[in-house]
Amino acid sequence: MIWVKRTAFALVGTIVLAVVLLYVASEWVLRQTHATLVEPIVADRSPAGLVEGGRLARIVGCRGCHSPDGTGRVLADGLMIGRIAAPALARRVADYSDMDLVRLIRHGVKRDGTALHVMPTQALTHLSDDDVARIMGWVRTLRPSPNDVAGTVSYGPLARLLVLTGALDSKVQPIDLAPPRRPTGTGRYFAHVSCLACHDLHQAKPEEGAPATIIPALAEVGAAYDPKAFHTLLRTGVGMTPRDLGLMSRVAKGDLKMLTDDEIAAIQAYLVREQNHPSTQ
Repeated sequence: MIWVKRTAFALVGTIVLAVVLLYVASEWVLRQTHATLVEPIVADRSPAGLVEGGRLARIVGCRGCHSPDGTGRVLADGLMIGRIAAPALARRVADYSDMDLVRLIRHGVKRDGTALHVMPTQALTHLSDDDVARIMGWVRTLRPSPNDVAGTVSYGPLARLLVLTGALDSKVQPIDLAPPRRPTGTGRYFAHVSCLACHDLHQAKPEEGAPATIIPALAEVGAAYDPKAFHTLLRTGVGMTPRDLGLMSRVAKGDLKMLTDDEIAAIQAYLVREQNHPSTQ
């Protein structure tokens, strides 16, 4: 019986040590700070800018994660993952300057210099200066609500393991990839600022935090659909078969429906070109 107790104590000690090491190592990653050069962009508060800012906030997913009215949303809450909540926007930006917001949206760096790990800055970094200004202007119109969700993030052991392995990686984007103004060729632009939040352009990849789910290459998807079916996909989330497309269905119904018919057609035309003649970008 003594050896059984010793084995049990050794096993418990090993588990405790592993948990401590996991916490210390992941906390070191999470607390790293990042310096970025931030573009001087001022929020666009013009009537037209506010309307377009609200539309863009849907297309690029701000209102998908933070809720349509910006009151916030709990994205995950469990023992292993922890609690990850997209905060109420009005309360979060109340003490953020425009420069702080640019750093957050386009570069994935919070005001204290630490990195975001749950935000699609790989797509948002492509937002033009004028569109960032429009989104910031819309965000500035929001007011605190009794329904606001506290934006607390507390990582559980599985989430911390994902952080350490890179499966839940830093969203820091140190390089400015955005043009000053939205390009007239909107296909490439909207594909990058919206679709690249989940997809890679030319490679299939596992879904972040759910490696068993494979997200197809974006150009391949665009080329596989005829124009009518692609339009239906982005409007309704229904693909060429009746199966549930999961996150894609939810995003299409909630966010991508704000794209115009011309923008949807331009996105597919760009994706078909990329599939047939891949660029380096």
